[in-house]
Amino acid sequence: MYRRRTIVYPVRRAKLPPGYRREKKTAARGLYPALDAIVETLKRGIKTVSTDFSRSEAWVRSQIFGGSKSARFLRATPKTRLYDAYVHHKAQELNKDLPPGEKWQLPDIKEKIRRERVNYKQRPTEEHERWIKDYEEYKEQTRREKRVNRKAEQLDATSSLKRISADLDTLHTRTGVRSVLIATRSDILFAMNPYIFSTQAAEDFFVLTFGKTLDQVVRAFEMFNIHGVNGLVTAPKNASELKHELRLLVQSRLTEAIRERYANSDTPAPLVPMNYKSYDTAIVATYRVRLIGWVVKRGKMLNPGDLSMPDARRIYDGLIAKTVYWEPVPDDESLPDVEPTQRKVRCDKDVVRGPNKRTRDREAAASAPKSKKRKPNPPSSDPEDSGSDSGSD
Repeated sequence: MYRRRTIVYPVRRAKLPPGYRREKKTAARGLYPALDAIVETLKRGIKTVSTDFSRSEAWVRSQIFGGSKSARFLRATPKTRLYDAYVHHKAQELNKDLPPGEKWQLPDIKEKIRRERVNYKQRPTEEHERWIKDYEEYKEQTRREKRVNRKAEQLDATSSLKRISADLDTLHTRTGVRSVLIATRSDILFAMNPYIFSTQAAEDFFVLTFGKTLDQVVRAFEMFNIHGVNGLVTAPKNASELKHELRLLVQSRLTEAIRERYANSDTPAPLVPMNYKSYDTAIVATYRVRLIGWVVKRGKMLNPGDLSMPDARRIYDGLIAKTVYWEPVPDDESLPDVEPTQRKVRCDKDVVRGPNKRTRDREAAASAPKSKKRKPNPPSSDPEDSGSDSGSD
């Protein structure tokens, strides 16, 4: 059974008045030149910003056009609404006479200004500009000032970390960059769980490098932030571990002090090994850095292996808490003359000593006749000899 199709008649439109198309073309004659001028101005601005701030033109375009280098979507510039500025201005006026800690809620403020709210756009332009300026200053101040209570701190931390992790996630999608974000509370009264954002590759890196999962590292970081060095579960447990860690800490802090000492110098900072025996001459007098806070053994510099366990623990805790630290010696300060440590003189320095076992063996080996090795006979190349050897009678 065939489906009948209704007849569609063409729509008849009224004729355009004479000269209408010509007038339309004349009115739009300057449209495309104006668009071309905008494009040229934009290109020149992109090139100028790229040159002034050492950025690529593609990066500048991506910031202008909302992350799209094809220039399809123009970046939206944030603009303060006049209504928000007006409500903020009226809220400041109404809350000015209230006792400290009390303020009107937004529904109450809207109800109080309901009658005059319809005419806020008719106010003078100068008053509008003042509202917007005060509101923008207030927003900038609230972005940087400390939160008034724990709830506000928790909400601020949660929202900020979510925004940062979203940006890192999109950055990984666009460029493949891998990152780790760790955030913990700073005191025990701050009710916030540790925040972790990482890729699987970063978690594998922590396991393979440190021998701990990322969760374990974050928990240790949280305990350190709350309780200090005493909260670390990875602190040295016995004398050998403690003294080994103490040597590493002294050497690493010395390297940092030497690097700071040569920061403004043309010569690179040398790699200086710690010298405990000749500390005054090899370290202080040569490189003009000294260790402050070494209070054990009346300030005498000793190798950590020669310290007792309580003294080593005291120096270790001081290095962690930075009460024991390296500091540069001022250039105008003169150091006391310290004689370099001399090696002890052997008691038999001037005594003529006879040959020992090593020299006797060496002389005996030199005087022994050398045995001559026989040279092997070269193989014969005569075919008759080879045939005669292999022939039969």
